Amino acid sequence: MLRSSTQRWPDRIGLRFKDSHWSYAQLDALVDSAAAEYQRRGVGPGDRVVLLMTNRPEYLIAQFAVSRIGAAFTTPNPYWTDAELEPAIAAVAPTAAVVEDPYTALVGESRRLPIPSLHVPTDRATPNEPDVTPTTPMYLPFSSGTTGLPKAVVHSAGSLCGGVAQLVTHLDLSESDRLQLALPLCHIFGAVMCGAGIAAGAEMTLFERFDLTTCLDHVERERVTILPIAGTVAYQLAQLEDLEQRDLSSLRMFMWGGSAVPVSLARDITARTQVDFLCSYGMTEAISVAFNPVENRAEWSLESPGFPTAGTQWRLAGEPGALEGELEIRGASVALGYANAPTDAWLPDGWFRTGDIARIHPDGRLQIIDRLKDMLKVSGFQVSPVEVEQTLIAHPLVRDCGVFGVPDPRSNECPVAVVVPASADLTPDMLSDWVAERLAGYKRPRRFVLTDELPRAASGKLLRRELSARHNS
Repeated sequence: MLRSSTQRWPDRIGLRFKDSHWSYAQLDALVDSAAAEYQRRGVGPGDRVVLLMTNRPEYLIAQFAVSRIGAAFTTPNPYWTDAELEPAIAAVAPTAAVVEDPYTALVGESRRLPIPSLHVPTDRATPNEPDVTPTTPMYLPFSSGTTGLPKAVVHSAGSLCGGVAQLVTHLDLSESDRLQLALPLCHIFGAVMCGAGIAAGAEMTLFERFDLTTCLDHVERERVTILPIAGTVAYQLAQLEDLEQRDLSSLRMFMWGGSAVPVSLARDITARTQVDFLCSYGMTEAISVAFNPVENRAEWSLESPGFPTAGTQWRLAGEPGALEGELEIRGASVALGYANAPTDAWLPDGWFRTGDIARIHPDGRLQIIDRLKDMLKVSGFQVSPVEVEQTLIAHPLVRDCGVFGVPDPRSNECPVAVVVPASADLTPDMLSDWVAERLAGYKRPRRFVLTDELPRAASGKLLRRELSARHNS
């Protein structure tokens, strides 16, 4: 994708970082130089190269360099602890590594490769590029690990490029767009947004870490057109007293994906900024599954992630004609499997079991009900934690909340709600009264815990396992 964009827009600025910038032609030359050096050191098809760095241009260059010579790159989170990184790295069995100095000891016997240079070479080295098929393993990101150790997901050249192409299509990306990348590049959301920006010929600015003030200043100054945001960012935006004074008129949308958007929060932000949310649905194992129609703003919905992406099929498991069931999908951006865990999620006929309970409406819209493994069984009834959370978030004094189940001798399980107040006036009794008017008795939390924040992944996804560990007492 970088090579193609370089041929179309060689002199266009492709990447900015701090006070530096590189054209597409310069980026392509840097990738060639790094790829040739890695190839000279013996890296090629069949190798797995672990990248362990914080956000920096060299990270992007290393990704493209490794894939250009037919190897696969894997991207653990550099902010994990050693206790988390060690089993993750061992699981993917890397044969080489590009790492910053603090992580050297973690890569063991892997060949350590140099971090790419940012100085455009005068004498361009070019690697021998092997044939790559759609099923060639290329990218191994890690799942969020909400139920145990993170799983390395194996994306092929076909599924990675397919997911990137879907993002370009369903965001209507073009060379006139300006993107801000403060997302972690180790996360699949950051990696594929970068790929989509490059494939479209857009101008991207990369940040080391997210800072809200810096982000908004950059949007105003550089006229950014699309801003991907996750849960934690949305909550920070909503708390800004001067949000209405910010000039965000260049934004075509806030892009939201990966988890259900808090509807009342999104409506409040849109009312104050005049920028709508474009909601979508994807996961580490399937990059882009559903999108609201970018070309028809009147059909954008906060309650639904939309319709199947180009090349995606879906169905509900269970009895034919069932209104709800586990969502199964197949299509352009579905991964090959896990590198380090046996699973029955991939079916022999090519379908992938998402683990999400969904409803497909008559007009074709998708609605995600909850995670199959998160559903609670209360007195014989299924209870969706997400439904309880959405009910609580609608309370005007609630900023955020998460729900989990605890064992109960009478009802098997009972819900517990952990709530982040938007006001010091909020009390558990007020929450109990609120749900009593809106939820059936078996769905109501037996206990309400007030706290300062919830554990969330970089994508904004609630870490329900960690929430339970913190508050299950």
